[in-house]
Amino acid sequence: MSLFGKKKKDTPARERTVLVVDVENGSVGTALVRLVPQKQPKMFGETRILSPLGSRVTGASLSQDIQHAARSAIRNAGEVAARVRLHPKTQALGTVDSVAVFLAPPWGKPNLEGGRPDFMPEMSDYLRKEVSAVLDEVPVSLYTAAGTAAFGNRSLFAPDPCLVCNITGEVSELMRMDGHGVVGHATIPTGSHALLRTLRTHGGLSEAEARSAAKLPFNTKHPAAEASRFAAQEFATHFKDAAKELLSPGDVLRVRVIAHEPSAEWFAQALSADESLAELFPEGGEVRALRAHHLTPHIEAHAEVPDLLLMLEALFVDSATNA
Repeated sequence: MSLFGKKKKDTPARERTVLVVDVENGSVGTALVRLVPQKQPKMFGETRILSPLGSRVTGASLSQDIQHAARSAIRNAGEVAARVRLHPKTQALGTVDSVAVFLAPPWGKPNLEGGRPDFMPEMSDYLRKEVSAVLDEVPVSLYTAAGTAAFGNRSLFAPDPCLVCNITGEVSELMRMDGHGVVGHATIPTGSHALLRTLRTHGGLSEAEARSAAKLPFNTKHPAAEASRFAAQEFATHFKDAAKELLSPGDVLRVRVIAHEPSAEWFAQALSADESLAELFPEGGEVRALRAHHLTPHIEAHAEVPDLLLMLEALFVDSATNA
């Protein structure tokens, strides 16, 4: 702003590369995103590091596991960028201009009363240090996973009142949205890892077998199908208990589910199949999973199995840049 309150002339948008870091509570993903004015963002160099699936989890062990995953993912992204810079024709692609870090609970969550998000200093400081070790003085911005989920819902679906369920490893977030944005937020201690643990303990599967079984469609008959149904009921119960704190019966008719492919469809089916949820949706409703194919018309990504959360975050940083 000048002394007379006039804005300076807008700086023309330019091509730039952003490192996106997705820090949830079961894995850490990274991707390099090339932003070009008036074109779709291009995502490359994607990777996702899974945290160990222990029989139980504590705050200390979860924090340590996610920090280890973050270090590996960030360093991998740095190596990809360095290799890209070695070629004269792609040197600009590998020059990282900024870093956007997205944190899921407990590392980051919205504070609707305070009007700004809350971030756990221990994790955010650690991530800034790891980024600095790889990329020196590149600026780092922090965002919440909830904010990205809300952005994706607004951008890809009709702006009707709805309940958005963002599922990560150990925790899921529920956001009540109206036509303007998020008006309520809650978390539940049930995520994709709860399904995997149930398949292991009640289905007698190894971790590798459990991860494979979790990719099967909801009603698939397999040796651990009963354990899968039990996990679905547990998830639906936790969902209903949290949803009761955010809305009254009949307030919304739509639920949007966001999770890694292909588990989003499994969790959506788990909610659709639970008859007790009729208490919250007495007039019926719609449960719909956000899938990668909803995003592919809007972003250039070439991974064989698209990383849904990284794609959402790439769209978010593109929108923020062009705002």
